[in-house]
Amino acid sequence: MEDRRLLIAALDRLRAGGVLVAEVLTSRTDWLEQTGSRTAPASGETVSWTVRAWRAGGALGLGVAPTSGEAIALALARSAVAGPDPYAGPSERQDIRTAGLGTSDRRYGTIEAADRVELLDLAERAFEKTKENIRLVRLRYRQERTRRSWASTRGTEASETNTRFTIEGEVETGQQSRVTQILESRHFSDVASLPFGTDLRRRAEPLSRALDGAPPALPMIVEPRALAELMRALAPAFVAGHTGFIANAPAGKGGTIRLAPPVLHVTDDAGLHSGLYTVAFDDRGVTPVPLTLLREGVLGARYHTPESARAVGSCATGHVRDGVLRPSNLVIRPGARTRNMIHVELGDLLLLDGPPPLDLQAGRLVGPARVVRVAAGETVGFHDVVFDVGISEFFGGITEFAADQERHNGVDTPTGVWDRLRLG
Repeated sequence: MEDRRLLIAALDRLRAGGVLVAEVLTSRTDWLEQTGSRTAPASGETVSWTVRAWRAGGALGLGVAPTSGEAIALALARSAVAGPDPYAGPSERQDIRTAGLGTSDRRYGTIEAADRVELLDLAERAFEKTKENIRLVRLRYRQERTRRSWASTRGTEASETNTRFTIEGEVETGQQSRVTQILESRHFSDVASLPFGTDLRRRAEPLSRALDGAPPALPMIVEPRALAELMRALAPAFVAGHTGFIANAPAGKGGTIRLAPPVLHVTDDAGLHSGLYTVAFDDRGVTPVPLTLLREGVLGARYHTPESARAVGSCATGHVRDGVLRPSNLVIRPGARTRNMIHVELGDLLLLDGPPPLDLQAGRLVGPARVVRVAAGETVGFHDVVFDVGISEFFGGITEFAADQERHNGVDTPTGVWDRLRLG
C-alpha cells in the first residue's frame, strides 16, 4: 500500500529529527462538483498531511500541510520550542476495526454524467410551474471520495475510504428572503432517489406569504430539519473544557445538571451504519465510542481528546477531526405516536422550520426566525418572530416527540412538539 510506505518513511524522518513519539495522518480527496444540469462539472484532488511530534516532557509540534515534507518540517520546528505537557502524547495503542461500517459507496467510480444531470434536472424542473413567487437561484451537486491513512510510532496503523454525496439548493421567495436546503449521504442512491427539488419548493411556499401581527397562542411543531440544526449547533457544548453555559449551570441533586425534560435523550454514535459522520478512527487513531450526551434531559458524557482524557482519568472518545473535537452522528430518541396522529390531535398549530441563532457561550437562542402558521390542515403563511430565550427554557416546552424519524445533517431526529411558542 502506497500510503503505508509514505507513512513509515515520515515516522522514520521524525525519529531522525529527534522526536520520541509521533503520529502521522494523510488524507486524499478526489472530488467532482456540478452547478446546474447544463453546466460542465469541475473536478480535482486535495491532499493533506497532519503530523504530531513529541519530544521529552511532552513538547508537542503540530504540522499541517499539503505535503509530508512541509508538515514534518513544521512539526519538528514547533516541537523544538514547545513547552512541556504532562498529559501530552499519542493515543494508546488499540485495535481499529475498519470493515463493516458502510461508509463507502462501491458505485462511486461508475456513476455516469447522465446520472448527475438527471438528478439536477429533476430538481430544476420542480420550480418551472410554481404557484408562488419562488425562484431557484442556486443548485449544486458534489461528490467526494476520501482515503484517510494513519500511523503511530507505537506500532498502530489504519486506513479507510469514505464517500460523500451532496446536493444543495437555494430559493428566493417573494419576501426577498432565501431558503437553503442540503441533502447529504454516504451513498449516491440516497440523494438521487429523494425528490429534492419538490421538497425544497414545498418548504419554501409558505415562507413566501408574510402574515401581519404576532403569531397566535397555539402549540408548536419543531420540524425535524430545525431540530437537527439546533442539536448540531448545541453539540459542541459537550466538548471537554467548554467554558460556556454548561460550565456555569447550577448543579442539582447528586451534582447532576438538567438541561431539558426527561423526554429529551440524545446520543452520539460515530459507528452508526452509513452515518454521515461515521469513521473507523479519528485523526488521533482512536476508535470512536458511543456517548450519551443527554440522559433523559440530564447532562451526560463529554467529548475527549487523548490529552483531556488523561487529565481527568478518562478515555479518549474518538472525535478529533481537523485538529478539534467535533460531534459525529447524533440520535434523538423518538416517541411513541406518529406525526400524523399528533397533527390530528393538535388541530391548528405553528411550525418552526428553522431555529434562531444559538449563542453557545450564553446558552441562549437569540435572533430572528420564521414560524409557519397551519390552520385547518393548510399552511397559511409565516410570522416573523425574534427569540431571546435560554436553551433550557426553550427545551422546557417539549411535550413529546413523534415516533417517525428523519436524518438531516447527520442527526437522526423525530418531529418535536412544544406546548407553545417560547420567545423569551
